[in-house]
Amino acid sequence: MELGRTIKYYRMKRNMTQAELAEGVCSIPHLSKIENNIYQANHGTATLLLKRLGVDIEDEYAQYTEIKRELEQFIEAIQFVDVTEANRLMDVLSNKEYIIARTNLINTFHLYMMRYHLMHGHTTLASEQRIILDQNRTNLTAIEELSYKLFNGILLVGRNRFRAATNILLELQNEDYSSKYLFVREVAFFLSQCYTQMDEPEKATVYAKEALYIFKQEDNYIRAFHTQMLLGINYTQMNMVEESTRLYKVLLRNTRLFGHENLYHQALYNYGILLKKMGTYEQSQQCFSDCLTFFEKESQNYVVCLLASAEVLFHMQAEKERIQLLINEIYQISTSRGLKRLGLQAKYLHLRLKSGDEMYGFIEEELLPHLEKADNQSEPLPYALELADWYQSNGDYEKANEYLKKYVLISKKGSDRCCNRAPLKLQPEHSESR
Repeated sequence: MELGRTIKYYRMKRNMTQAELAEGVCSIPHLSKIENNIYQANHGTATLLLKRLGVDIEDEYAQYTEIKRELEQFIEAIQFVDVTEANRLMDVLSNKEYIIARTNLINTFHLYMMRYHLMHGHTTLASEQRIILDQNRTNLTAIEELSYKLFNGILLVGRNRFRAATNILLELQNEDYSSKYLFVREVAFFLSQCYTQMDEPEKATVYAKEALYIFKQEDNYIRAFHTQMLLGINYTQMNMVEESTRLYKVLLRNTRLFGHENLYHQALYNYGILLKKMGTYEQSQQCFSDCLTFFEKESQNYVVCLLASAEVLFHMQAEKERIQLLINEIYQISTSRGLKRLGLQAKYLHLRLKSGDEMYGFIEEELLPHLEKADNQSEPLPYALELADWYQSNGDYEKANEYLKKYVLISKKGSDRCCNRAPLKLQPEHSESR
């Protein structure tokens, strides 16, 4: 425990000068160095200074020990996604922030308040904690600085800036933290998330397996579920149907047994995507129907599920009126919530349902320019190929060739799985507790 902060806090609270406090105990320069943690006060000197301030040093030690224990419990609750305990300890520690502020635990407190908000998917609140940390960044210890970089990377994941997050996380891999399991598992897990969203399943799988091994070693069941979800998504992307099916069956059973309904329905949605890819449309549609009854209406998960359901109904050649009802709901929610990408995809389905040439103008002028801004380089590819085919069928070979060249160029940067329109993925990454 660094008593310098505590001594300075009480001295200023009592409106005492350094000269008044130091008189008969130590020199003023020595007190100044104690208060600024340049020197560590010995027990006798610290006791005398605090006694003059009306403070019992043993009470300060006891209070510090209690807060340190609660902070360690808070960190553990976050790491194991023990949401109830993390919420309780957040309230406890927030009420003691004025005490923590005069200890050397203050930076750790703000770091894990940031991580707590990221666990809940609250990026604005996490950013507020980061601003506080930025103001004191020069005073961070080596481990605190590593944590700051890691949590900033996770914040970028929460903002869907996957390429920028990947750069930070890859830099962290080169840091000397080999003895710190926290950094190994977190960097691996969030790299897997980033590569999943950027449609690079081979890389995502490597990091997911690394994270899963550590989570299993720790008996960290919830984080293991999260990581298995990532593996299932990426096995599906790589057409590893048998492996993906086996994983989803295990995941669905275990999340049900553990009573984690949200994770269960996220897994069920992703299993529905696998069934859709296999052409098992009726079973796929049943998965999406079950999810729609669970996901909160107007949530992003709900809209993503509506979109997948509408696409399956296209394959099942369902009545146009039934499909249009889903499209209207997607468009309404995405417009009110500012979910532009989902709104554009709803409009695409609407125009596809009309079977007119208007759809191709929309792809060229609105949908492709929006998708090309995203970190997922393979997502625009099916639409570009669809546009090239349309131009070719209409005799505009120059324009068709332009889009084919663009398609080939992007596919070389992306992957060779681009012939199928990639489904939206439901991951537990930056909203682990929901």
